Parts: sequence; C-alpha cells; structure tokens
Amino acid sequence: MKIIAVILLLFCVTINAQETEAVSDPPLEETTAEAKSAATESSVSGSESTASPMADHMKEFTGKNFKKGMSYYFQKKFEMAEYHLQEELKENPENYFAYSFLGDIFLIKKRYDEAITLFKRALDLRPDYAENHFRLGQAYYYKNIGNIAISHFTEAYNLNPQIKYSHYHIGLTHLMLLRDKENTIKSWMFYLSIAPEDPQYEKIRRAIELLKDPAFVLPPVGSDIPLEEVLHLGGSVLTKTERSDKDDKGAGHETKKTVDHKADIERDDDL
Repeated sequence: MKIIAVILLLFCVTINAQETEAVSDPPLEETTAEAKSAATESSVSGSESTASPMADHMKEFTGKNFKKGMSYYFQKKFEMAEYHLQEELKENPENYFAYSFLGDIFLIKKRYDEAITLFKRALDLRPDYAENHFRLGQAYYYKNIGNIAISHFTEAYNLNPQIKYSHYHIGLTHLMLLRDKENTIKSWMFYLSIAPEDPQYEKIRRAIELLKDPAFVLPPVGSDIPLEEVLHLGGSVLTKTERSDKDDKGAGHETKKTVDHKADIERDDDL
C-alpha cells in the first residue's frame, strides 16, 4: 500500500506542476498556463496568488502583439503565442512578462536552455517576480541539475510564501535527483505543515512514512538501478554487485518477480 502511494505521488501527482511534473507535456502545460492564467482571471490556482497584482502590472504593456500572444497562450496555442511574444520583444525589449511567458512555452517544449535564458532575462528586469524563480527551478530539475533547481525553488518561496508547492518540489528534487532521503522527508514535512489543504496531503504523508523506514534504501546518484524499480520493490533491491554474486536465474526470472510483487501490492484492499 505504501509503495503504490509513493509511486502515485511521484509519477502522477508530481506536478501541480505538481510532476510530475513525471515530465510529460500535458501536466507541464497545466503548470504553466493554468498558474499564469490565475494571475489574469478571478480564480486562484498554481501559485495561489490573487488575480489583481499581476494583472495590474500587466496593464503596463499594451502592445498589440503582447495582447495577441497572451490570448493565444491561454488558449494553449503555443506556436502562435510564441510568434507574437517574439514580435513584442522586438518592439519592447523591456517587457518582462513577454520573456516570462515565452520561457513557459519553451519549458513546455522541453527547450530548457532557452527557457532558462528567458527566465533569467525576465528576472533581470523584475527581480522580485517569484514565479520565474520557480520556473527556473523546474528547468534545472529537468536538466538534472538538482542543487541549482533547489536554490531557485527556495528563492521563489522566500520572495512569495504563497508559492508553497516550492517545498514539494524541493523534496522531489532531493529524492529524484540527489537521492537524499533525509532532506526529502524534511522538505515534505515542512510542505505539509504549510499546505494542509493540499488534496494529496495523505499520499504525501504516506510517502514520508515509507521513506522513514530504515529498510527503504534508495540507490545512490549514478546507480544503474532505476529509481522506479526501487519504488516498486519498496527499496528492497539488490546492488549490481550483489546481483552478480547470486545464481543467474535469467532476465525473465527477475522480470517475473517484479511483476508479481507489484500485482500483489495492487490487490491490497486498503488502496
């Protein structure tokens, strides 16, 4: 039960951006477009900030291309949005929102280096725009640069404590990239303390309990053992050396064992 909970957490919930952002395009589109639309509409989502502050700042920019770019962006017509935002920057290179939204588009397209350049340029023009630090954290996460990702997630929260889910992503980075159980637990426990309203609260709590188990061992950074396999087996995996010392029962045997174990877990009536 605990194993399935953490699998669901890491590969289904991760994204609010929340992971998922696993790293699939649809969840990431939700993270960018929906969180940003929260700033221009009356609803509250993503960064949980109110609509008015960003909307007021956006009124500074009235260019035709910017307005068209925004319209296409919120319709998720990213190719057209990209074109008009690029045109806007030719006319108004000081439009930090254009850099930011264009960075979102490149993040969705997995053009991470370009996204990083754009978010940094936006921050040069508007250093207190916390959402761009969060986006930089995501971009560096996808580039597997964990420490820099964490620094930007942390700065996003420091600038805007309403971006609570930064601490979820800090924990996720510690787990997925740095394989650091202690700091994953610390980050996620803090996240639950500041975001008790999170609909995934119970799943995250159960994942923490699994990680606290001394028997749950994560493979080190650079290991040839996939983290997915560790999660499926509850941390009870053999190292490469230990495997080679065992009797060779064939690849088919190991595959069958993993599948059977997962099936037994999925039959847990408490799920």
